[in-house]
Amino acid sequence: MTRNNDTAVTTTTCRSYILAEAKKLNRAFGYLDLTGAFTYGTLRNEIKKLRKEGKILKLPKENPARFIIPEWASRPEYLCAQKNYSKGRGVRFDFLSFLEDCSWDSVLAVHALKLSFEVYSLRWLNTGWEYCKKSHSYRRRFSLSYPVSVQCFDTGTVLVSIKSSVKPFPLDSQGLLSLASLLGEVRACLRAPCIPEPSDWLVVQWHLNRDSEKILGDGFSFNVAFRDFFDNVARLYFKHELNKVRAETVQSPRRTIRDVFESILNRGELVQMEKAVQKGDF
Repeated sequence: MTRNNDTAVTTTTCRSYILAEAKKLNRAFGYLDLTGAFTYGTLRNEIKKLRKEGKILKLPKENPARFIIPEWASRPEYLCAQKNYSKGRGVRFDFLSFLEDCSWDSVLAVHALKLSFEVYSLRWLNTGWEYCKKSHSYRRRFSLSYPVSVQCFDTGTVLVSIKSSVKPFPLDSQGLLSLASLLGEVRACLRAPCIPEPSDWLVVQWHLNRDSEKILGDGFSFNVAFRDFFDNVARLYFKHELNKVRAETVQSPRRTIRDVFESILNRGELVQMEKAVQKGDF
């Protein structure tokens, strides 16, 4: 009986130790960051249990393995982290189809974009950049055709954030040209030969939306959020600046601008073909 109690105490102590060390480090951690207090076997077993309970997440495609606390998943450098869900736990709601089926005249659009790319050096940073010790990054805002914020992390990752909620980019040829032009402006402002072509930048996250026609009258307001079992979130709310109802969902394509553009254009051609078939034009 005593031995079992001792084992339980050791297990609890190890789990507390892992979580405490993680919060102290305040960054992704691996087994080497936890050596000394417990054996590798004990750490491995307890980390496996913590992952199963959703108390820590494993960063994908990393060897040796690194882990983060769930609340860090929204940090730009960890947005690629995905929670592990058991099969059959729930049904994934197709928010994209929901937006496409809205009987509104406006086309699908995107706003609140976050894009990233890697650089081999930050020596090109000049005056005007503010260093943030908490996130280990340099920040700067640019007033271009859209407000743009650029964040350069010590790891070499550069995050570009675009505010475009009032004037989202339509997902058609004209909207994609406007977005490509803006990204060209951003690259020109950074003035560094190590900056890759915007078409190779990764779309980390964006808000996919569709707006209703303008609504007349004052005092109208609502905000409803939906969440499925996979933590996908959609919102339906009144956009006061535009006097429109907006339906939106947050997506993380994790693909290059080039790939995303091609998928959107191909999807548009497919939708047009399906409509033509329904009308009997084929």
